[in-house]
Amino acid sequence: MTAQQVFRNTVIILATLALAYVLVLSARIFVVVLIAILIASALRPTIIRLTRLRVPQGLAILLVYAMLLGLIITLLIGVLPPVFSQISRYIQNDWQLASRLIAAQNWFMNFANTNLGANISPIDADEIQRAVGIMVDEFTLSAPRLATELGGVVGESILAFVIGVYWLTSHDSAVNFLLQMFPLRHREEVKATIDEIETSLGNYVRGVVLVASFVGIANCAILTLLRVPNAATLGFIIGVTTMLPVIGGFLGGGLATIMALLINPLHALFTLGTFVGVQQIETHYLTPRVMSRSVGIDPILVIVAVFVGFALGGVIGAILAVPIVGIFYIVFRRWVIEPRKASVTPYTIQDGLIVLNQIGDEEADQEEL
Repeated sequence: MTAQQVFRNTVIILATLALAYVLVLSARIFVVVLIAILIASALRPTIIRLTRLRVPQGLAILLVYAMLLGLIITLLIGVLPPVFSQISRYIQNDWQLASRLIAAQNWFMNFANTNLGANISPIDADEIQRAVGIMVDEFTLSAPRLATELGGVVGESILAFVIGVYWLTSHDSAVNFLLQMFPLRHREEVKATIDEIETSLGNYVRGVVLVASFVGIANCAILTLLRVPNAATLGFIIGVTTMLPVIGGFLGGGLATIMALLINPLHALFTLGTFVGVQQIETHYLTPRVMSRSVGIDPILVIVAVFVGFALGGVIGAILAVPIVGIFYIVFRRWVIEPRKASVTPYTIQDGLIVLNQIGDEEADQEEL
């Protein structure tokens, strides 16, 4: 290997490492861009309907995003104050939190001994008090960092809003620019792939929101009938965490149960039972029907993607894992699987009719010759 080749290879390696380093530093920006495109894809059909009613595109976009923002603010104002009030009260009086946990432990022990005949050893009250004190101290020390993270989330939300508006206003020109990068014979297939990806992403986001809304409203309504305090907050927590596929609902149900436990152990049982009942409807009836119209990938692949995404990027990574896998699946299916099937199968079935494939006919002719 000559000195010139060594220098060229070294430059290529260094440039690759520098590009990888930049991508790692910019990963959060890419996540914001992807979230913005997901939201924009979900809102685009509504915007198109408004434009067909002769509403200017810019005004339609602003109206839809304003309605979305108003809905989010209304939900946050309605559900967050009780949570903040309860947390601040327990931070100021950690002994009250410890006494709640001790009382809950005694209630469950009596319930288990009376109804189940189980003999459970209790946790020492001093140990509970000490653990609560340590937890409150750690939360107090991390409060400034949490405030900084919250400010970052607000800034990224504004950035996602701007990117989403830009994507919707320049959608057609961006797609046309992308098509110019492909040969003429492939542009129609590329356009169809882009349309399918956008439709799939939009259906996925709308499906997730629909399922989360049903779960949150159903839990809130049942808990309200059972006179459980902060029913709206508990339902909101369960509904929002349901957006995380596979494991999100269980995390939300556990958190809501713990919050109810700090008020009354009986309310915790009501919360847990309500969550389990609604979860059965969501898992066996609603989610299969809603998600069958979205990304259309195998459930096993969804589970693997969620856990890999959670390992790489936490909660956000788990949420974005399914759309990302769906994009790769659509591209792989349209550009690898379907052409391969067409090359080895002389016909396909469309709407009950047998359609001869041109490639199959040409191969048959060659075999006859």
